[in-house]
Amino acid sequence: MVLTGNWPDIQRLHSPSFAVSAVTRGTASPSRLQMAGSPLVSVVGACHSYGNRIVLDNVYLDLRGGEIYGLLGPNGAGKTTLMRAICGRFRTDAGHVLVNGADPNLDSAARRGIGFVPQDIALFAHLSVRENLEVFGRFAGVLPGALNERIELVTVLAGLAERGDQICGTLSGGYQRRVNICASILHRPAVLVLDEPTVGIDIEAREAVHSILRGLRAQGTAIMLTTHDLEQAEQLSDRVGILIGGRLVVEGAPSALINMHFASTKEVVVTLNERPTAEVAGTLIAMGVSQTQTPMVLSVRVAAEALEAGALARGLSDAGIRVKELRIREPDLASVFLHVVSRESPQ
Repeated sequence: MVLTGNWPDIQRLHSPSFAVSAVTRGTASPSRLQMAGSPLVSVVGACHSYGNRIVLDNVYLDLRGGEIYGLLGPNGAGKTTLMRAICGRFRTDAGHVLVNGADPNLDSAARRGIGFVPQDIALFAHLSVRENLEVFGRFAGVLPGALNERIELVTVLAGLAERGDQICGTLSGGYQRRVNICASILHRPAVLVLDEPTVGIDIEAREAVHSILRGLRAQGTAIMLTTHDLEQAEQLSDRVGILIGGRLVVEGAPSALINMHFASTKEVVVTLNERPTAEVAGTLIAMGVSQTQTPMVLSVRVAAEALEAGALARGLSDAGIRVKELRIREPDLASVFLHVVSRESPQ
């Protein structure tokens, strides 16, 4: 899907003259903040624990207008806790979170400047698309005089203009996610936070969601999303951060991180026929082959000029290791993620 509609009209959704956001009332608009280089979200030394379990460990993070930030990490890394802190759902044990310079946990205007899209669909299944948006618009404090025009603009942005009267419970999962995103941006938030926005939907719906997010980024919205789809993160994100055990261990543009960790090397991916024994694992380590998160899939980095897959295959065969598949690929963000998780996770 490509963005449809009249772009000057869609731009009005993010223009100060359309409606003044609660978070920027009387101050600079998100686009002006972006040009000034001021972060819309600042996480400064955030620490938090649940009992004896540390879920945020001295996290520093900035998010600026007009950028998409991919927050990555294995399950239990602290991603949801960090998003909840940014959305003002609770105060961290130490450090602080600021949205446009205010603490969202204490300042209702700061909270109103945030849109949140949960992983689970949060709609009234028995109401139509328009009725849902009317309800959520009122929840978000959109004035009645502006609500109809807001609904028209966001449904055009999301490709939902012809589905306004359709009952949400009859929509596909992909269309429901579009409605969810529309509900979260009716109040023109400066910051949009999305938890796994494309989980469980087909490729067409995934691309539609990507188009919506790129359109919002172009209008100056600061966007943070979590995803386990590393291809999606590489395609969409201006920057990514990898959380492991509550620590932000890696941060940067996807291309820069790939170059930092792999430089000019290629990645050789080895798939075994069976889970390696301790003896086999030791042999593989000695050969420079590293375990990934999948027990029977391993990888090794080889300088492009020294790459000889046949020699590696013969070496594995001589060691009595049965190989199902051996392939060569360019390193990508998934390669970086697996490398970092393997390096940082306790053995």
